[in-house]
Amino acid sequence: MRKNARNLLLQGLAAVLLAGGALGAVNATGDEANASTKPGPRSGSHAAPLKDKAFTGVRPTLKTGSRGTDVLTAQYLLAARGYTVTPDSAYGKKTAAAVRKFQTRAGLKADGVVGPKTWRKLTALTVGRGDKGHAVKAVQVQLTLKADGVFGKKTHAAVAAFQKKKNLKVDGVVGPKTFNALITGSTAAKPKPVGRGYSLQFSKNWKYPTYSKLSLVRDGKVLKSWRAGSGMGSKDECASAKGWLPSGAYKVQAHFTNRDGDAIDGYAIQLPDKTCRPKAGTKQQRVTRTDLFIHSEMTRNGGQGKDNPNRDDADRWEGANDYRSLGCIKLTPTDIKDLFKRLDQARWPKNLTLHVS
Repeated sequence: MRKNARNLLLQGLAAVLLAGGALGAVNATGDEANASTKPGPRSGSHAAPLKDKAFTGVRPTLKTGSRGTDVLTAQYLLAARGYTVTPDSAYGKKTAAAVRKFQTRAGLKADGVVGPKTWRKLTALTVGRGDKGHAVKAVQVQLTLKADGVFGKKTHAAVAAFQKKKNLKVDGVVGPKTFNALITGSTAAKPKPVGRGYSLQFSKNWKYPTYSKLSLVRDGKVLKSWRAGSGMGSKDECASAKGWLPSGAYKVQAHFTNRDGDAIDGYAIQLPDKTCRPKAGTKQQRVTRTDLFIHSEMTRNGGQGKDNPNRDDADRWEGANDYRSLGCIKLTPTDIKDLFKRLDQARWPKNLTLHVS
């Protein structure tokens, strides 16, 4: 009698657990439902643990009126979770409504704005070889592939190549870390594809600004790179006379070997004025940055001034601290002379362009 009672109790408990599992599958939406009901180790998208410390870069802030690839990516990720939204790259009322519903369900402030916390929740999934659906399309649009929603050989190869470029684990699988790199990588002003001829490329080092890099490129290949700095420690592109050189493209206006200016002397490459782009969602105003150069610290004749103890001499390179500048790009005297020598040999190409990323 006791044995039968125990069996009945166990059977009842099993029924409750099965019902709970079925209810979970019913409550799941979109790719989440597919992942919970389809057999096999991988199907649709899969929830993944969140680790903020693993994330770097700046996620874009999207709101009503925003447009572009990042909006399309967010729309595909919402659709992957079962929310009604038309992936059209335009952040309209329906997209904002879908975002608010998602935020409410995710325990976030339902403001309809896709900021860092909402991105983190949206990208808390994993897709890989053999998967299909909107989450795959979110990956494909970031990689500029045909968004057919099928994670096949081409998508796998493109993901692996991207991971290698970003120093991520190369497994061809898109998890939160790879999603983050895809999205933050798309927000920075990317240099335009370099065709034939010479160009300059300034790559910002977000962690160590004075270890940024200026490269001379020919026909898409880097001929030589030099350590460079920009700004006075501020990474704000809209901070006049102290922030980083704004991202974008600059056509070189002039070059000098004996410039005699108020703050910049000797070897210098003059750049056009540039209007910064304030971060989305901030009250910051657009600012036009002026007096932009690639230069060093030297006398107007290209030499080194007298060393005055206990003073920062503007005409003398005194150490790594001199990589800091009033919003320009700084090189050591030796490096800028090397750059000029190479451009002299190239006869200073017309329409020489600097790409800042």
